[in-house]
Amino acid sequence: MSLIDFVIQTFILLIPSLVLLNQVWLYFLHKKSMKLFSNVQVNGNFPLLSIIVPTKGEKIETILGLLDNVKNFKWDLSKIEIIIVSDDSEEFVNELRKAIAKENVQFNVNVFRRERKLGFKSGALSYGLERAHGELVITLDVDSRLDPESIYRAYMRMISAGCDAVSLKWIGYTSDNSILAKALLVSTKLGSLTMLLGRHAAGFNVFPVGSGTLYKKKCLDDVGGWDYRMIQDDLEIGTRLMSKGYKICASDSPIFVEVPNNFVSFFIQQTRWAMGTTEVLKNRFRYILFSKSSIAKKLETILYLSQYFPIAFTFITSIFLPFLPFFHVADPLFSPLFLLWIASVAVYSLIYIKIAEETNFSLFDSIRSLGKVSAYTVAISPFITISLIKGFMGKRTYVVTPKGKVSDPNKKYIKIISIIGTIGILFLTGGIFLIVSSYYLVGLWLLYYAAGYIFTAFSYVKELEC
Repeated sequence: MSLIDFVIQTFILLIPSLVLLNQVWLYFLHKKSMKLFSNVQVNGNFPLLSIIVPTKGEKIETILGLLDNVKNFKWDLSKIEIIIVSDDSEEFVNELRKAIAKENVQFNVNVFRRERKLGFKSGALSYGLERAHGELVITLDVDSRLDPESIYRAYMRMISAGCDAVSLKWIGYTSDNSILAKALLVSTKLGSLTMLLGRHAAGFNVFPVGSGTLYKKKCLDDVGGWDYRMIQDDLEIGTRLMSKGYKICASDSPIFVEVPNNFVSFFIQQTRWAMGTTEVLKNRFRYILFSKSSIAKKLETILYLSQYFPIAFTFITSIFLPFLPFFHVADPLFSPLFLLWIASVAVYSLIYIKIAEETNFSLFDSIRSLGKVSAYTVAISPFITISLIKGFMGKRTYVVTPKGKVSDPNKKYIKIISIIGTIGILFLTGGIFLIVSSYYLVGLWLLYYAAGYIFTAFSYVKELEC
């Protein structure tokens, strides 16, 4: 096997196949984890619970909606304090305080406005932690919602398993009926089953989630709270908790999080996550390396934080495919690994469709949603690659994922879509050239890859028309 064959087969066939097969393995493992959850009852007094809610640019109605949600918690409501940390204007904060004062609540609600806005969400969480009095702390996004028993069950899990932090299970919700929103409802559920419950069942280190992790406050204080300089607050604090030997557990307690319903929101969310995970991998690598975890767990943690790299590797490798005829080499995709890739895609797709149908989607909508989220993920590959580089270089920015329909398109995203469309046409041309040059398999693969870019460009235009 030549070096060219090895590189192409590794980055286009082998690594993507292993990623998908890992997801499949974790999916089947997650059922094992369900047997580990305890139904121990909490006797006696509830500890004081501090709920930290960072907010910026949200509607007052959304914040009041969270308070209404808390009213139904299975908890001693007098043992709850809500700490709202706002980065909004003083005028907005005053209006928010007046609106909250009119609410009939049995718990304390404190609204703080950060005068000195250090960092991003991590900075707001750290600010809230300094003002928290609870024995337990949970972080919530303002648009997250919980079942009445969610935190109670997470606390039971903490007691029965001796956990220092418990991550709740994400379930997506949306008021939109778009195919992308449906796709992300399924992807969010699948991600919780594999990356949270499945990894727990496999014995790997479980990370906190950004909205919906219940912590013992003393553990957060011990590691110094969140680092305001970092983007990915959940992964960042998770690595430092692990390095101190604290135990983070998974839970089947649900938390409902709003999913993006348009290209711009999806783009912002995914590129920020790619940037943030890479930043954590770079800046917290020594914490992982010198943690008290086993070598296997350390390696898996590093791989987990590298989850966006396969997307970048595939994109970079694809750029060189049209030049293969000039090197006079054989078609590199004529390999048994191609069959492995086909099989892994097929099995993963079947699991996705199964979960979609369990979410009451029709078979047609299930297939459409899988196609759309796959196309969008392929299309933003160049920008995922750039985000990974920015994460390593420390040149990162924090952009809040916009909610709802983006009715006024930003010139920046029109430019991004133009780039995506152009790349799609170039890959399409390259695929045709490869087929004409008798590189049939790699040519067809590149046409398949190009389709994601072209579809996304047309889909964005359609989004703007709706």
